[in-house]
Amino acid sequence: MSFPTAGPPPPLTVGLPDGRRLGYTRYGDPAHRAVVYQHGFGTSGRALPPDAALLARLQLQILAPDRPGTGQSSVYRPLTFPSFADDVVALLDALGIAGPVGVMGWSVGGVHALALAARHPARVAAGQLLSTCLPLGEPEAYRHLSPLWKALRWGQVSFPWLNRTTFLWLSGQWRRHPDRTIDWFIRLMFAEEKRVSHQHRALLRDAAAWGFAHHGRGVYDDAQAWCRPPGFRIEDVQAPVRLWHGAADGVWAPGNIPYLAQRLGGAPVHLLPGQGHMLYLENWTAILEEMAGMMNA
Repeated sequence: MSFPTAGPPPPLTVGLPDGRRLGYTRYGDPAHRAVVYQHGFGTSGRALPPDAALLARLQLQILAPDRPGTGQSSVYRPLTFPSFADDVVALLDALGIAGPVGVMGWSVGGVHALALAARHPARVAAGQLLSTCLPLGEPEAYRHLSPLWKALRWGQVSFPWLNRTTFLWLSGQWRRHPDRTIDWFIRLMFAEEKRVSHQHRALLRDAAAWGFAHHGRGVYDDAQAWCRPPGFRIEDVQAPVRLWHGAADGVWAPGNIPYLAQRLGGAPVHLLPGQGHMLYLENWTAILEEMAGMMNA
């Protein structure tokens, strides 16, 4: 699948009630129905295919906010899933969007999408979880984590200074050597993620460099929030939700996706053979067509 070669739209900002700035990228016509995109860990809202023709056909716009400490968003401590859900509602209010919106989240952004739907049910009409993760700090979900993810959470909680130092160093690498850094990350990926990332190298490079602004503070705070109790119940999500996951996902194996779908009232799952963690880039048209249909319903 090919996308237009034009880059993403220019970044925008709004003021939040407490005086902070929230950065976001708007894809599509502001007059069309809104979908909120929650970005993944270590990246930003600028990681979406800029397919204006597709959005025009479906009469959708996408609002992709950057979490605190990412892009032009002010640093905020302590970041939580509920605090960012409230930030997104403040963004919608500032833009005059009062009706229910769609929400989608990729990777850990899926947990942020769930938090928005659970905390503000009247503002969410439909949701999609794309290669989603589980909240690492919820005891019930923790029992379903793989040994690797349990170890990663233990490291983040036990040695936060080490992670802070790592993200600070990576921020400098993304700022000074973005091409070398994206190539290094791609070499470390699993086979399916590596294949797709090669095809979308420039998009992912620029989105990650934007994501590691503020000396990597936003990435660190995002990791800390992910490891703490989530502050919402998955079962409180009222909007219809669909899950998209790759059977060859090397980052978040699909084994616990049926468990998450069950907690969402038996939400349908698209399990795609041979696809990995970056599947949203390969299935962008089908994902948006499904969202448009869910919002029409």
